[in-house]
Amino acid sequence: MTMAQTETKPKLKRIRPTLIAAAVIIILELFVFNLPFWQSLNAHPTTMHEDGTGKGLLINRDGTATVTNPDNAWRDVSTNQPIEYLYIAHAAAEHPSQDDSVSWQLSTRKDTDGGWYDANATVGYSPSAEDSRYQRVGGKATHVRLRYQMEEGATIPIGQIIANPRIPMRFSMLRFALELLVAGLIILFRPRSRLYRMPFDLSRFGWRARDCWMPLLLAGALACAIPLFFFMQAAPLEEATPLYWPEFASLHATDQYQRLADSLLNGQLWLDYPVNSHLAAMANPYDTRARAAIGLTYPDPPIYFDVAFYHGHYYSYFGVLPALLLYAPWKLITGNRLDTNMAIMICVTLVMIASTWLVVQIARLIAARRGRTVSLGAVLLGVIMAGLGTGMPILIQLGLWYQVPQQLAVFFAMCGVALWIEAKLQGLNRTLLAAGSLCVALTIASRPQVMAIAVFALPLFWDDIAGLWRRGLRSLAGLRDELMVWAFALVPFVAVAVPQCLYNLARFGKLTDFGANYNLTGYDMTHFNAPLTQYFSYVYYYFLRMPYTTARFPFVNPVETPLTTWRSEHVQFGGYFVTTAPFAMLLFTVFVWRFALRRLAAGRLIAGALVAAVLSFIVDGRITGVDFRYQIDFVWMIMIAVLVLLFAIDGCVNGVGSDSDDGDVRYRGIVQRLVFGFLVAALVYAVLFVFFKQYLMHMNMPVGRWWTVESWFIFM
Repeated sequence: MTMAQTETKPKLKRIRPTLIAAAVIIILELFVFNLPFWQSLNAHPTTMHEDGTGKGLLINRDGTATVTNPDNAWRDVSTNQPIEYLYIAHAAAEHPSQDDSVSWQLSTRKDTDGGWYDANATVGYSPSAEDSRYQRVGGKATHVRLRYQMEEGATIPIGQIIANPRIPMRFSMLRFALELLVAGLIILFRPRSRLYRMPFDLSRFGWRARDCWMPLLLAGALACAIPLFFFMQAAPLEEATPLYWPEFASLHATDQYQRLADSLLNGQLWLDYPVNSHLAAMANPYDTRARAAIGLTYPDPPIYFDVAFYHGHYYSYFGVLPALLLYAPWKLITGNRLDTNMAIMICVTLVMIASTWLVVQIARLIAARRGRTVSLGAVLLGVIMAGLGTGMPILIQLGLWYQVPQQLAVFFAMCGVALWIEAKLQGLNRTLLAAGSLCVALTIASRPQVMAIAVFALPLFWDDIAGLWRRGLRSLAGLRDELMVWAFALVPFVAVAVPQCLYNLARFGKLTDFGANYNLTGYDMTHFNAPLTQYFSYVYYYFLRMPYTTARFPFVNPVETPLTTWRSEHVQFGGYFVTTAPFAMLLFTVFVWRFALRRLAAGRLIAGALVAAVLSFIVDGRITGVDFRYQIDFVWMIMIAVLVLLFAIDGCVNGVGSDSDDGDVRYRGIVQRLVFGFLVAALVYAVLFVFFKQYLMHMNMPVGRWWTVESWFIFM
């Protein structure tokens, strides 16, 4: 073997995963998503014959039809050859920029059939999405009935339908980007990736550390880009006027935070919404049914929904911090209102940055306890996992202003934990300790239940607390030092809690009353207590419930939540561990890795993070029942436990600075393949799940975009 051949083999081995990924993408693009092109290569297009319409479809002279009875709104077409695909030709009544859709269910019949065979999947097309005009039929059918799934009064363009069209080769940049993302994740984080053999060491500074901080910046940027991309795909339009909800005979205003900021700038605590005098006169304005009756009988001025009402005034029971830090400064500086969409994008970007920082800090903490660095691959994998594991990418598409206080609270809580870790790494630095406590304390003024993360300080500083206690018992200087540390740790909580409590007192007459029970919502929160036994079902619904998936785009479907007693119920898509963050199931192996956790005293860190998550979960479950929106309050705490375990495992199975201390783990290569193979597969699944889930909630998405992505799968 020549020298050149010897050098070529390692190079080929390094680029082999990239070559395999490129081959898979080419196959997907040419022969899977463009399968209709090859199937129709020798097709003979034929204009289909019109065989009649149902009595529920009124044909107009302008080339349209009107649905007069949805049960009998159908159109029959046929041809003398088996139909593989249809093409809905452009109609004179259509507009290429028309961002709407026409939906139907297909019935098919062959010449040998005695009747129609009905399909139950809803299909259709959008005039603004050319690729959606192609429809799969198959089954050797020669007759097709389009059973329109449109509301009464809907207008449908009526044009020619072509049987067996020649379907062009089609390329989607969005699909290609998704394929590149998935391929990149697999290549970078596969079990044998070189990244797991590279140390993550930021002790160096400047350009010399570029092999660590440059990949970290890219991973952090990707973590930020994922939720922002989903939001820009389906961000709802800002409503100029509040939405009217007939079920509650109330207005749902999305400008509650801007109103709160305006009120504070004007020196008042209540919101400047007009108050319905009949609402103010109600003995129990929190009775939803009675309040809706008032709203129907006396609609002027309207009653507002999801806002606290107390002693004749509307208040915001959501944390005041976003109004103070975002909305009021924006109004003072620009003179304009802050759009909800802008606030959401600002907050989610802050969360992703804080999440990346927190991952780095946890990695540094574990590395310090181990006495050697963790791998760069584990840190980068942790950054992407933590970004998805916050639950924000799967939630952000709803564009609800409710996310703003949650996101801001999670941002400050993450910063607080990261600062606490830094304080510990710097020998209990008091300034950093106080800064961390201040950040965690600020969650009181944004989303109080997120402050449950404060319990994580106990296992984090346990050794320091014990050491301070011993020194305090031995000498006066030690006692003084102990008291000073506790002052730096606790005073920030007092500094935030006191003005918040006074704010509560000024509004609701009690220091500890945040006003949540005065919310005018879908049930009477003031006089309602759910059975505690329902928490057993909540654990299943929030964490373990399997998703409802089908082989029909968008593949993900809502799941129902059967409850034995009434609770406020919201849409769900499955449990956290099997939808949003399947990689978090790594926690179920925690007992397998006790030996590694024991050496690092990391088991108590996992326990502390999980206890904090449970406390926040209990509060949310008690108040709201089942709603996947509220998981972002506590699932990021679960991700802290996952990250601690990940970095502990990394030290055992990846060969970065390994020594004989890790000799307990036999068959290291097999374990590495199992653990990191599972994690990369779960990561890809989570990305695909959140991608397709956004097309389920397409009320905010441009219709043409939805149908364009749907057309990727017409071969199915």
